[in-house]
Amino acid sequence: MTEISAYTCKDCGKRTHVRHSHCPACKGTSFDEAPLSGKARLLTFTRVHALSLDYEDRHITLGIVEFEDGCRALGRLYVDDPRIGMELTAEIGIVRVHELEEVKGLCFK
Repeated sequence: MTEISAYTCKDCGKRTHVRHSHCPACKGTSFDEAPLSGKARLLTFTRVHALSLDYEDRHITLGIVEFEDGCRALGRLYVDDPRIGMELTAEIGIVRVHELEEVKGLCFK
């Protein structure tokens, strides 16, 4: 995973970050894939403290953002003091380390 992708339903135009088997808006099954980039605005966030014992971190922060094209996505926040509405950039990065293996996913900085 090196590039962030969005998927646009060919039937209704709904754009999502994660590819679904069926469009959440119209239940269509055909999608176009395109890169997802640009600035993202933080809509909400939460800190998770009840992590399993195999996490190296004692807590993580997750956020939901909205990109300039309206696509929303969930990812790990690497921001010391998150504020609703702040602008972030998205990248593929390390979301956790499990048994010495780096697990990559969507990160916001």
